[in-house]
Formats: sequence, structure tokens, C-alpha cells
Amino acid sequence: MKPVEAIYSLGISHNKFGLPLPDGTTYPEWATNYSGERALEFITHFDRVRDRDWEQCSFLDLGCSEGSTTFELSQMGSVVFGVEGREDGICRANVIRSVLGSENTHFSVGNIDDEASYRKVDGVFNAGVLYHLEDPLACLKRTAESARLFVYLDTGHAPRSETEQQNSKFVANFGNRYTLDYEGLELDVVDFAEPKNKSEVQGDGLRRGPRSGIGNDNSVWLSHDSAIALMAKLGFPFHETIKEYPHIPRLRTVFFRTEPRPTTFDGKYTWPLPETLPRNEAIRRTCQRDIEFLRGTGHPVIVLGRGSLLSIIGGELRDAGVQVSEMVVLPDMPVSKGMMNQLTKDKSGFIVLAVDDVVKMARNVGILNRFDYVFTSFALARK
Repeated sequence: MKPVEAIYSLGISHNKFGLPLPDGTTYPEWATNYSGERALEFITHFDRVRDRDWEQCSFLDLGCSEGSTTFELSQMGSVVFGVEGREDGICRANVIRSVLGSENTHFSVGNIDDEASYRKVDGVFNAGVLYHLEDPLACLKRTAESARLFVYLDTGHAPRSETEQQNSKFVANFGNRYTLDYEGLELDVVDFAEPKNKSEVQGDGLRRGPRSGIGNDNSVWLSHDSAIALMAKLGFPFHETIKEYPHIPRLRTVFFRTEPRPTTFDGKYTWPLPETLPRNEAIRRTCQRDIEFLRGTGHPVIVLGRGSLLSIIGGELRDAGVQVSEMVVLPDMPVSKGMMNQLTKDKSGFIVLAVDDVVKMARNVGILNRFDYVFTSFALARK
């Protein structure tokens, strides 16, 4: 197991889900969500068709990003394979794997549109991927072929009504509504606009949003009923919808190859991840670890912020023996990614945020693709 300090070599995380680390902190500390809910749902419902010991089971996590859910799916001792199209995400996943000492998780770089990214397993975790693809039918076909027993699908779907579409947070992204034929099965779909610039590294100093599709400017969303019908045709006739977010619209659905038993899993993991501490305590520990790292390595930092928080955090860093190379004042208004790009032009290295809107600013800095690490714990400690 590597020291937790190894995370400082990973660049800026793009994960929206926090993962507990052995020292009681969370990576990334500014993540607003904990993805363990979905892993628990997967394990709970997979258990309803499980026919062998947990240690003999294997899972595939499609579009695993930095591996948060991949690690969570391994908490019963099962072998889990995570595949992700962005190489920097897999680099982070492998370092975190060594920090956690997680020997039953394995990561690889692979495009979900490529058949080589799939493998035969007992269950497939397909979350946050399908609605970023130009060909969701091929993905579901390969998913069904890969899964011996079970598929967990968490994805955006074509709106079920005009009202649902108009109330969706993505209403401006929806395009043409039409049908696709799959071996005589008529499927209802809608086009969805991805970012127009398909390049991962943009010419204006930004990178493509790491939670968007890879290499496409349009994706295709299946209606929920069509996804259910297609999965039945592909050999998964039993399903249950377990959660719904109509403002997207997004649904979580589990599919079974055979009729499932009643739920019996008690939520107790045999290989649990480190304990998740209360947020205030986790942030306090992160502040302490960040100070020790910066003071010990002597790395200078750029402090980026506004108002009194900028001077307060800058002063605290200097008092703690951290070298502050520059203080960058942000305007007292919402800062877009483009504006952030201009304000930090020709700057690089470590950056400390001194703002109230920490999560949004951390994501905007990450899109710049030129800073080594962003420290948010000092601002978070004051929220």
C-alpha cells in the first residue's frame, strides 16, 4: 500500500464521487456525492441471482472514470474490471488502487464502442455511459453478451412526454425523435447534443469535459420502454426499475437473465473500504495533510480567490510555512471556464482555491488541463 500522499501526483481529479482513503480523508475531498449507493444497489440485486461464492464472482464496470465504483463493487471479495476511455482516469485509478491495497480490482484503457473493452463476467455495471454513445444498441448488445446473470443500467432516457422534455435540465440538448430497428424491434430514440468540439485537447487551452462523450458530438438516448424491450430480446426478460430522476430524465434499472429471488443482502461487506468519516472531520484531516505535504516538499502555490477569504487563506498558508508565489483575485461574479482560462493564462503548478463556490471552481480549473493539483480543503473548512 502506497502512502496517501501519492494522490498529489495525480493531477486534478475529475470525479464527482468521493472515495474514502485509509487516512480518513476522501478523494477528491471536494466531491459532493458518495457513489456507494449505486454499488450497494448492484450488490443487493445481483445477490438475488448469485449462484456461487462472492469470491468466485466477477464484474465489469464500464466507463469507470477514476475507479470509485469499481472499488466499491469489490467489497464482497469479487474480482472487478474497470474500463475507461480516458487514460488519465485510469492512471488515477491505478494509483488509488495501490493506496487502498485493492488486489481484486483491475483497470484498463478502452473505448466502450470497441468490442475488446468487454469480457465475460457474472454482472455488468453500466452507469453514466450509454447516453454518451452514438450507438447505444451495440453497447447494450455487448453488455448482455458479457453478463452471465445480471446487468445494472443507470442512464438518461428519451423523455416520456413533451412535458418531461420541457422540464428536463437538458431540454436544450435534445434533438430529433425517431425510431431505430433492431432485428424487427422498433426502438424509440432521441438525439442529444454533446460538445461540438470533439477533440480531447482543445485549441483554446481547455480540455473536453471529462464527463462528456469521447469523440462524438451527438449521442442517442433510448426511451426507457425501448431499453427494457431490447434487453428482453437480448436475453434479460426480468427487470426492476429501482430509482428515477425525472428532471434529467434518468432511471436506474436492474436486469436479470433468470427470475430473481427476493432481496436478502444485509448490506454488510466482507471486504469493506476504509470508514467514511463525518465530512467536517475528513476536511480537517485533509487540511492537515495538505499543509504537511506543501511544507515538506517546499512547492510554492498560487492562491486563487476573492474577497476576505483570499487574504485569510493566503495568510494561513504563509503562517504554516507554505510558500505563496502569487495571489490571483477573481471578480465578484460567476466565473466561466473561458474567463478562468484567461485569468490564469501562462500559470501552472499547484493552485489553492479561496472561494465559496469550491466545487464549481475546482471543476473549472480541472478543465484548464495545465495545473498539477488543486487544493480545496482550506476553503471547504470555512464553509
